[in-house]
Amino acid sequence: MKNLVNYMQPGSLDKIFICFPDPHFKAKNHRRRIVSYDLLTEYAYLLKPDALLYLITDVKALHEWHLEKAESHEGFERVSEGLDADPCVKAMINVTEEGKKVERSGS
Repeated sequence: MKNLVNYMQPGSLDKIFICFPDPHFKAKNHRRRIVSYDLLTEYAYLLKPDALLYLITDVKALHEWHLEKAESHEGFERVSEGLDADPCVKAMINVTEEGKKVERSGS
């Protein structure tokens, strides 16, 4: 992920999807998570103005980590309106294997 900016033009992406990343539960491995201040800065560099960063996980602690990091970064703000109609959100929940597991479990 750290080299992503070397392969893409700044402001070239409409959306970035981070779907069910490895949670790296051990504190010593939190630096390996793909949502951090530094990586969010790189994602913001690649995204067009008003573009979207989608974060989905089935791990509550990781969800809270994502929210904390993204909400504290000046390049991002939380969006909740209109997501129900977004086909990308539906696909992440209903099409991915992890999303199907979550849906079946009722979590």
